[in-house]
Amino acid sequence: MGTRQLERLVRERYRSGRLTVPETLDLFHRLLACTNPVPSISSFNFLLSSLVHMKGLTTHYPTVFSLFIRLAPPHPHPRAISPAPNVCTYSICIDCCTRVNQVGLAFLLLGRLLKDRLRSNPVVFTPLLKGLCRDNRISEAASMMFDKMPKLGCSPNLISYNTLIKGYCSAGKTSSATELLQKMIGESDHLKPNVITFSTVIDGLCKEGLLSKAFNLFEQMHSLGVMPNTFTYNTLINGLCKQGAIAKALQLLDCMASKGLEPDIVTYNTLVDGLCKKGLLENPGKLLQYITSKGHMPDVVTYTAVINAYCKRGEIEKAELLDDMISRGVQPNVVTYNTLIDGHCKKNNFKNAKDCLNEMLSKGMSPDIVTCSIVVDAFCKVRETDEAVELLYSLLSKRCLPNTVNFNTVIDDLCKKRLMHKAEKLLNVMLVNGVTPDLVMYNSVINGNSKLGRWKETIRVFKEMVGRGLLPDEIIYVSMMDSMCKQAESKEAHKLLDFIVGEGIKPDAGLYNILLFGYIADGSINDVINVLDIMVRNHEAPDYSTYISLIKAYIKKRKVEEANCVLKRMMQEGFKPDLDAFAYIHEMFLEMGGVDGANDFVAMTNVMKADD
Repeated sequence: MGTRQLERLVRERYRSGRLTVPETLDLFHRLLACTNPVPSISSFNFLLSSLVHMKGLTTHYPTVFSLFIRLAPPHPHPRAISPAPNVCTYSICIDCCTRVNQVGLAFLLLGRLLKDRLRSNPVVFTPLLKGLCRDNRISEAASMMFDKMPKLGCSPNLISYNTLIKGYCSAGKTSSATELLQKMIGESDHLKPNVITFSTVIDGLCKEGLLSKAFNLFEQMHSLGVMPNTFTYNTLINGLCKQGAIAKALQLLDCMASKGLEPDIVTYNTLVDGLCKKGLLENPGKLLQYITSKGHMPDVVTYTAVINAYCKRGEIEKAELLDDMISRGVQPNVVTYNTLIDGHCKKNNFKNAKDCLNEMLSKGMSPDIVTCSIVVDAFCKVRETDEAVELLYSLLSKRCLPNTVNFNTVIDDLCKKRLMHKAEKLLNVMLVNGVTPDLVMYNSVINGNSKLGRWKETIRVFKEMVGRGLLPDEIIYVSMMDSMCKQAESKEAHKLLDFIVGEGIKPDAGLYNILLFGYIADGSINDVINVLDIMVRNHEAPDYSTYISLIKAYIKKRKVEEANCVLKRMMQEGFKPDLDAFAYIHEMFLEMGGVDGANDFVAMTNVMKADD
């Protein structure tokens, strides 16, 4: 095949859009072999461009550069007869670089282009602007457009401006985008913004919730004779729906139709989603029929929104639209299944929820964190903890990693059921899979062990928590000390209190009170007085209510001597029983110690008063 025939074949295959990587490489090397005449550089450019726009560029982009080097080797042979790369060749390769996030390499190619004394144009710089904006290097992109490009004799075009404006909006800098747009409008000799320029800024404003500014710009478009397109209307309708302004969104839909613009599937999906979230979709099924009658094929987003609407209305039977979807060639995605699974769980149809999950897995879909959260929460709420545990293990086997919250939910439920061995086994599974436990999880396990009197395990988990750099909060300390004291382990609780103080943490009155009442149950009066002394030394002196509660607690245990001892300490600290407390204590002393005991109590209070 001659050179011209081969070039004609290259053009035809390029325009067909059906070139494959092997075929492209074959054609490229056949062109290189042609010498009489030498093929034009445009034929090579067709092949390079086809490679750049093929799927899977990240895997074969090095091939693009190896072919480019064949055309432009660093040290070309004196007798080389292949055509030299032109500006278009460089533009294609620079575009390739930025598409695979190799902006640095793209700039090296730009440098080589300038070294070859080729005259650059805006097409060369557009992918560089996109790459810088994608890397959030917006100031560098602006500097290149307004400083470097003009110095190289290359004036930015409308695509350059639109690229920078989109970069500003993507970075959340809509004020800068708006300012640049107004500059374009205000300068008479400036490039005038088109519908893409306006729509990009309007989209940025809507995403930031600045609807009033977006609509002001929308009005300005009309006044300048720039007609909005379907994307412009979709952006505004989406912004209104997100703010719950459904009535205004529907008005805008009517306005759109009056301008001769047909809503597309994105328009309908946006409205369906907005209506569903507000609970305003009376008949989701009819809406599907209406969209189809308008010549639009509902997609997975449409179906998922309608399924969600049915689920929210509690009409889970009508939400079973998977068969209808598939028959129309629409494949459900993870969000679709999550919506159905959630609907079944809320109706306590756990068998159907599991069937839905299994169907999802059978299709090769990996459940996500949302899937896991929906099912785990649902099973735990109805105390089906074993099912939740089984689900976690099943998800792990499918390489879907539940998060800390999912594990916490199940572990907490196991601890409440006092199934500590299962809880600790699941904790180990969590650690092996690299999921980091938090204070909530450790609190559940410590609390569960404490209530069962498993002090060895409690301390082990406590030390593990501290060893991971997690500082226990007051809830954990209270839980441990309270359980210790209730199970007559006040001495152990005291050791924990000493540890807390040793860690530089100042216990509050609540922790001391737990220990005080623990010692009333299984300690001596000396232990109680010792804790009271510690409280004073640590500037957490017991108050009136603490003393009265201690006295009442001793009286209830018929420990008159100890009650008198605390009463004496209380009076020494300047607290006197009020009338109600005096009457209660006097009556109890009468009951336990007879008249003599009651008189001793009165005499002691009188002596204390006299001392004052």
